[in-house]
Amino acid sequence: MQFIEKNSFNVRSAIYRLKKDDEGLEFILFPMIHVGSQEFYDEVSKRLAKCDLILAEGVDSKRAYLLTRSYRIVNKIKRMDLVTQQEGMKVSSFRDKLMSADIEGHTFDEQWSALPLTLKAQIFLLMPVYIIYLFLFGTRETIAENIAVEDLPSSNEVLFQYDDFEKLDALVLDERDRILIRNIKSVHEAKENDKKTVGIVFGAMHMRSVTSFLLHKLKYRIAQAEWVTVFDL
Repeated sequence: MQFIEKNSFNVRSAIYRLKKDDEGLEFILFPMIHVGSQEFYDEVSKRLAKCDLILAEGVDSKRAYLLTRSYRIVNKIKRMDLVTQQEGMKVSSFRDKLMSADIEGHTFDEQWSALPLTLKAQIFLLMPVYIIYLFLFGTRETIAENIAVEDLPSSNEVLFQYDDFEKLDALVLDERDRILIRNIKSVHEAKENDKKTVGIVFGAMHMRSVTSFLLHKLKYRIAQAEWVTVFDL
């Protein structure tokens, strides 16, 4: 399964609708990336507004905020004409349907504090260099490089795994995946007989665990799949 695709013309996100023949509950998966065109976020917002419940990502933590600051420089680079997810999403149209399905800020901070100092030093030393590079030379192609996400790890992901960064992945991906899956299970058990649509709007990397759980554990099937353009190249 593809979640984010980069081709010669654009970057696209695959939106999946999953359901069971004998149950009313449906899940719609919205694989997200941190930056995209305003048109992309408008389209996602329009679809989310039609959902009955939305399981959303978002970590209320200063440390998590610092980790994503490289993306927030993008809206200041006029040649890219891109916006961040936080700026682009029209949350006001579906705020009453939002349910936080992410790690709590204080828990994230506690686990971040336990990461090796060498890892944290690498992150905060390299991040300013990347931000400066983006500001001076960055293009949409720069953002799109290595952006593709499928259900299985790419060869680059396998080749460039390091012990310290695996510990970061354990926090940023694995721990948050566990919390998201727990919330999906709770919603499924509470509403499986209801004719409801549940949107899951999370980073594309998290969709690996989501689809595995829904397809193999809860026995949902893919009823519909369609591409939505994130931005043109």
